[in-house]
Amino acid sequence: MKTIELKSLKLQASISLKGAELIFFGNEKTGNILWSKQTAHWNRVAPNLFPIVGRLLNDSYTFQGKSYSLSQHGFARDREFEVAEQHETKVRLRLISDAESLLIYPFSFVFDVIYSLSETGLAISYETQNTGEETMHYSVGGHPAFQLDEPLENYYLEFDEAIQLEREELAGSYFSGETAYYGVSTHLNLSNELFENDAFVLKNPHFRSVSLKHIDGKTLVRMSCNSWTAIGFWTKKDAPFLCIEPWWGWADGVDSSGKLEEKAGIRSLDSGEKEIFKYELKMDH
Repeated sequence: MKTIELKSLKLQASISLKGAELIFFGNEKTGNILWSKQTAHWNRVAPNLFPIVGRLLNDSYTFQGKSYSLSQHGFARDREFEVAEQHETKVRLRLISDAESLLIYPFSFVFDVIYSLSETGLAISYETQNTGEETMHYSVGGHPAFQLDEPLENYYLEFDEAIQLEREELAGSYFSGETAYYGVSTHLNLSNELFENDAFVLKNPHFRSVSLKHIDGKTLVRMSCNSWTAIGFWTKKDAPFLCIEPWWGWADGVDSSGKLEEKAGIRSLDSGEKEIFKYELKMDH
């Protein structure tokens, strides 16, 4: 597995060229705060989701009258990226549309994932450019999993302001249109019960940061973003990780038309246009 190493005085990060996936973030004191795949619960660490987030109804969509198949979270996470720019604390990894991608996603694009390491944290940016002639429809997102050394119930999420905790309910992999209300709070206590129906998803979040904390008050990681259109929290039963997922797009609803341009949460880029989204990870160190 080809990897890129980034180092600042206080932090380091490792990124695999496959999927431009972050596989290490931490330092000698903390070790890797990411999930390290040491058990069979899940075979990924922090995949990048493009050109869709979540699952399409029947794993397919139509565009201009033609039908296409596309698996959950898109294909970028399984593709080899090239290094477009590299420095000691920054790397730009690039995926360009090709004959293989056009068979399942009929748009020409340049998709860059940029990692920038500082003394205080790691910034991850998604830069998407439409290099084709027609309007491009896409979604993008992150899916980093953070290591838990104790049972899930010993952790909670803390938001930077009191929010309405109204989750979007899932029926299988798709949104049902129903919601469940958990009140107004700055905290969400974690438990296996929260994830019995898969991810805990908040659409159009108004908060700008969320911290994963231990019940003793220690912060494992804080994720900040000023532009996400949804955020997902996910784990598997008794798995030693929690995913905090910044999204610009989301899975289909049970009543989806299947037309890509009508997909809920989809983004549209005109020919030649570029869009950039960014989130940051910080940790106690």
